[in-house]
Amino acid sequence: MTMQQVDDLGAMYLAAENDRVRTHTAILMIVDPAGLPGRTLTLARLRELVRERIDLVPAFRRRLTGVPLGLDRPYWTETDPDLDYHLREIALPPPGDDERLREQVARIFARPLDRAWPLWEMYLIQGLGGGRAAVLTKVHHAIADGRAGIQILSALTDTGPRRARRALAPPEPPDPPPPPPAALPMLLRGLAGVVRQPLRALSGVPAALSGVDELPVFGTMPGARLLGATTSLIRGQRLHTGLARAPRTSFNRQISRHRRIGIATLALTDVKAVKNHFAVSVNDVVMAISAGALRRWLIEHSELPERPLTAVVPVALRDPGATSFGNQLSAVVVPIPTDVDDAAARLAVAHRAMLTALHDLGTTAPDALVDTIRMVPPAFTVRTVQLLTNLNAWAPLTPAMNVNISNIRGPGRRLYLAGAAVESMVPLAGITDGLGLNVTVLSYRDRLSVGVVADRDQVADVQRIADWMGAELELLVGFARPSGRR
Repeated sequence: MTMQQVDDLGAMYLAAENDRVRTHTAILMIVDPAGLPGRTLTLARLRELVRERIDLVPAFRRRLTGVPLGLDRPYWTETDPDLDYHLREIALPPPGDDERLREQVARIFARPLDRAWPLWEMYLIQGLGGGRAAVLTKVHHAIADGRAGIQILSALTDTGPRRARRALAPPEPPDPPPPPPAALPMLLRGLAGVVRQPLRALSGVPAALSGVDELPVFGTMPGARLLGATTSLIRGQRLHTGLARAPRTSFNRQISRHRRIGIATLALTDVKAVKNHFAVSVNDVVMAISAGALRRWLIEHSELPERPLTAVVPVALRDPGATSFGNQLSAVVVPIPTDVDDAAARLAVAHRAMLTALHDLGTTAPDALVDTIRMVPPAFTVRTVQLLTNLNAWAPLTPAMNVNISNIRGPGRRLYLAGAAVESMVPLAGITDGLGLNVTVLSYRDRLSVGVVADRDQVADVQRIADWMGAELELLVGFARPSGRR
């Protein structure tokens, strides 16, 4: 039986979950089935596609197997997934508008993935206006980071409709799944992990200490900046900037079980026009318009702080051509200019902040967070991660960060899912205690799709944040046009 141990970041994502926190991600694809028989994408067609392509997506065959007594990180073991369980079909009530779609997707996204099965689900959502359908694919973050998630979708899609127009073969009865690993071998693996743990912990100490002032929660504690600077100096590294002090907002509390989702679409040509005019990056534009949208929301709710909000921004370490699953990423914590009134000035400040953060990422260990997790014995990983998230949500302490903002580069050409043309791809990512708002942006063809996930009670009007990102982009486009302001 093929077995692979869960990586350190994957173990952290698993440990962060409880009865309210989910750490899966999702992609919502809106598809046009006009070219299919009956102008309908059926669950049978979608199931057949996944069955034929599943060998291209090894993560879909992996199931968690725990080590007795939690002595070591769990393992991924290979299994034969039951596609009748993983693929499901629902329909929106009339009129099938965007609001009903967002509400239904929020309900599905809020549900946990069952760890007794491979950690993914796919929902075919019928009944959208204009004869369209939607496909929502949920994948646990322990299996795949953002880029790995795009690779999964690439394996399931085509660049033309021809392949899916062929007659579909009748489904074959599934092979019986392999038996789960015996308890004794897993216990022996766990005991071996206990023996190795001190060496794992020692190997992570130097990198963890040099980057301690950049870590969530730890970085805001007294003495963290001095400790990080001293260790960096001893290791011969350049000094870096410590974490900015984050203000506390209404979405930096303990979250509930329920979610709300906001969705917006931006023209990639507009984003690139702004990028070229101001000589910045696409990611800088995303950070600036996110800051502007959040500033509007904070003003409307009478809670705009004097200090800028801080965002945790994932940084991909995965090679673009890599095909392995799991997590290969780091993150930086960046102040975002919610305290700046002018849109162009916000972009300039966001650009400088990201340059500083990325410079610091190169001067400290990119895997400082991984090394810190590695220092914790696996039996205490869950308690440690839960403690850190609880501290970030505890009002007397300064929060480590306010919001998660991600920008993922997606496919540049039109894709087809089982013969249905993919119109848009909306990314969704999880929230946690103390971090009840997540903004994720994904490019597809000539568009940027914005997916905003929030706690249902903390940000009831989350769609306004998504809409304001479009309004903020329009302000910046005004500078980029020949007749725009100077």
